[in-house]
Amino acid sequence: MRETRIRPRSGWQWIDLRELWQARDLVGLLVRRDLVTKYAQTLLGPLWFAVQPLGLAIVLSVAINGGAGIGTEGVPPFLFNLCSLAPWLYFSQTFGAVGATFVNNADLFQKVYFPRSAVPLAIGLSNLVSLAIQTGLFLAVLIFYHFDGIWMSLSWRLLLIPVLFTELVVFTLGAGLCVAALAAQYRDLVHATQYVLLIAMFASLVFVPMSNLPPHLQLLPWFNPLAVIIESMRSLALNTAGVTPVQSIVSVLTSASLFLLGLVAFERASRTAVDLA
Repeated sequence: MRETRIRPRSGWQWIDLRELWQARDLVGLLVRRDLVTKYAQTLLGPLWFAVQPLGLAIVLSVAINGGAGIGTEGVPPFLFNLCSLAPWLYFSQTFGAVGATFVNNADLFQKVYFPRSAVPLAIGLSNLVSLAIQTGLFLAVLIFYHFDGIWMSLSWRLLLIPVLFTELVVFTLGAGLCVAALAAQYRDLVHATQYVLLIAMFASLVFVPMSNLPPHLQLLPWFNPLAVIIESMRSLALNTAGVTPVQSIVSVLTSASLFLLGLVAFERASRTAVDLA
């Protein structure tokens, strides 16, 4: 008779990639669930993918750039904000949902076993759809501005935006996984996420270029990879000043380190999260 022993894993463990690959069909189902249920029973349905950035860009242009007089390096404010909002909305929506993985899925985790990392992976993938739609919307407005003579500065560097989005996904998932690991024990973090996002929006240069920062805040991009990503997005798409190569390298290394830390912390927390729920 064959004897099988099941032993709990202890200490810091790397995520089981083979197990996650075997659960790829489940990841696909979770992605479909997220896409279908996000705007279910709404009047506008998928149009919210476009309405949300358009509405926010108008509000920021009127209230921040027009009302407060914050400059946009010569770029039309609506185009400037629409460019910034594509990566920001991906971060804000994914970070919050991934951070609440163990809280929002406690009932599911208690009923059946599957790789817990499938849930944040599905969240990150499903939100890529909205990122693609919102980036396409920005590019459509950019082309319209170009042919209408409002903003003529187009560059081949637009083709590098997918590379920038790779770092965006890595950073966002890394930050979300770290919060999810901590929130498995300290659920206050889930409630604090909305305040963290509010502060992060101001600290990530969403509606203000780095060149407009006062001298004592010029060091901000060194500590916030998302600020570098958004500033680089504007530089690639709108030919604005951008960040230095050294700042970009530091940002990439920080994002990669945070992602690796998030993976091992999430894996460790997943072993006890169901017992704490």
